[in-house]
Amino acid sequence: MKITLLLFFLSFGLFVHSQNDFAKGYIIGPKNDTTQGEVKLFTKNELDHYVKVMFRLKAPGAGKQYLPQKIHGYGFDGKDYMSIKYYDMWVFMQVVCRGKIMFYEYKAPVAMGNDKMESMYFIIKGGLDEMTQIMTESKVKKQIKPFINDDKELLKEIEKEDLDYNKLVQLIERYNERNP
Repeated sequence: MKITLLLFFLSFGLFVHSQNDFAKGYIIGPKNDTTQGEVKLFTKNELDHYVKVMFRLKAPGAGKQYLPQKIHGYGFDGKDYMSIKYYDMWVFMQVVCRGKIMFYEYKAPVAMGNDKMESMYFIIKGGLDEMTQIMTESKVKKQIKPFINDDKELLKEIEKEDLDYNKLVQLIERYNERNP
């Protein structure tokens, strides 16, 4: 009897744990239709969020895998990922800032030599043809100026200070608020 109870509690614990691997979320389908459900959390390798998404409508179940070339995006826990063509391949990039200027974070998979799990940042103003990589460790002001040159006041403000990643995000958010 004790063994049966022990096995029951162990199996229940595994079931509860597997349910916690999903969070409420959504996917944006190929026709820009949003479907609510649950997104699998890639706790062992966060880089998987930039390559694929496992989505299910409701528990229980493993869900269905979607690749960036098949859907427009997905989101969970306040994080949004959009499908973007990066060179010759489709990837998911995390949306950092949304508006007239879009700012994205991308982490290439370890298979592409990103064993340190370093982020790359991209900015878009206009269409995808104008996607530019921003090197946050050097000459950020020079890189961002062409994107905010229509807001003279913000241009003056950035001359007075150094721009690190956090200040860059704040600057883009302010620009987007002031220039809808």
